[in-house]
Amino acid sequence: MVEGLPGSGKSTTAAFVEGWLAQRGVPVRRYAEGRTDHPIDFEQVAVLTGAQLEQVLGDFPAERSELACAAQRRDDVWLVRDRERAHWPARLRERLRALDAYDGDVPPQVHARVLQDSWRRFADEVRDEQAVYLVECVFLQNPGCALLARHDRPAGELAAHVRALAEAAAPLDPLLVHLDAGDPAPVLAAAAAQRPPEWLDFVIDYHVGQGYGLAHGLDGFDGLVEFMRHRREVELALLPSLPVRTLTLDVSGRDWSARYAELVAFLGAHLTVATPAESAAR
Repeated sequence: MVEGLPGSGKSTTAAFVEGWLAQRGVPVRRYAEGRTDHPIDFEQVAVLTGAQLEQVLGDFPAERSELACAAQRRDDVWLVRDRERAHWPARLRERLRALDAYDGDVPPQVHARVLQDSWRRFADEVRDEQAVYLVECVFLQNPGCALLARHDRPAGELAAHVRALAEAAAPLDPLLVHLDAGDPAPVLAAAAAQRPPEWLDFVIDYHVGQGYGLAHGLDGFDGLVEFMRHRREVELALLPSLPVRTLTLDVSGRDWSARYAELVAFLGAHLTVATPAESAAR
């Protein structure tokens, strides 16, 4: 699991880890941020109560059969993944987006519960596989976005949620690489300079236009920086309490060769997947 604030180098680091593993013949499956086929996270997945699902089924009779087949029951709620169904009417997709796991009208307790269940199911499904799953942003960043930024929940509630995710993932003996780039202001400014303007507009609106941002009167780029300082403080305080083997890399100096040397030592010390040659020898 690769984590860190925006612009800290998560994607570059994940790509490095992917290449390092592949060079050693280790099967690796990398899931970058935002993939709709993610095996754990919920990207464009609607969470509906039974009553909400029945209402949608009644309002869209032509799609009723397909929608009913697409709905997956998880205890007392239903999940609908709609990204691959572009042929559904725009009104139906808008209804589902309004109940999106991250951006819709889903209570934070329900959000946390269905994500914890997803991690448990994932661990059960892949625990016997001889492969490394490499994921970005789904252990700290996305929970922080949901509970801190969107819902303005206390840091303790986020900590309990992340610890529950760690416990669900425990059968997989996970490793966490956390990139700490120091003060977020220059890091965010550098990231914004390298990305389209739409990226910064979206990130600012998400973090200052709801939940925490509204409650604390945040605005613009400065408000984004203030939230990210809060998130960094929460994450650094949380890390020592997690039941996960963790490497925190100080990447504030951007000395990547030295940091990657630390990373390789960490990975090499904990890699337990048998390479194809080792499996053949057995």
